[in-house]
Amino acid sequence: MSPSRKRPDIERITNRYVDAWENFGYERFSASDLETELLRAKDPEDVPDESSINQDLYRISMLGVVEWYGDREFKIAISPDENDSDWSEEMQEQTSWVRSEIDSRVEERREPEETESELDNDPDILQHDDQKYLSAFVGPSSDIDGQARYYQAALSPNKHDGVVLRSYQNVAKSTDELANEITDDEKMDDTECIYRFEAADEQVVEVDDGLEYRVYLDETRLLSSS
Repeated sequence: MSPSRKRPDIERITNRYVDAWENFGYERFSASDLETELLRAKDPEDVPDESSINQDLYRISMLGVVEWYGDREFKIAISPDENDSDWSEEMQEQTSWVRSEIDSRVEERREPEETESELDNDPDILQHDDQKYLSAFVGPSSDIDGQARYYQAALSPNKHDGVVLRSYQNVAKSTDELANEITDDEKMDDTECIYRFEAADEQVVEVDDGLEYRVYLDETRLLSSS
């Protein structure tokens, strides 16, 4: 049997609220001021020190019934004599503020979405015919299993429409053969990759250190923009 829900003990801080109301009403006061007034009226052994009073008032200010001004200064926000609707309004305003702060913290923890300009500047993404392709550099020893593992880890429905195989001219034939394997669904079934591809285009482009052969492969199963 699961334990029943319990409420935190707020007797001490609500007593501090009543102390403040009885001594200052709606006037602004400090924790030191309240300590002084309590020492005048009670046995010193029954009076908390200034730091404890400040802590109690700060805690109850989170409920909205006490206003906090910093530097240990406070003011009663609503008297205990106000009607239920006024209390509800005060609490609702505080609840809305707390909810807004929680929403802000949640939003801060979410991974920010990349802007269009950030995607355009991503070196791992090439744009071709209004499609975005994940770059996959191919060398003489590249094989379908290695490519499949890379695609499985790096492809994203939010970023890519497929992959582009990139290689130097001297391994263009191997790149073309690899593209044929990747677009063969039966061969891809033997890998760990969940994506499937079809050939879209090929081109030779001039880059800083020579010519680059590119084979563009559109994803056909899962990527949203395909």
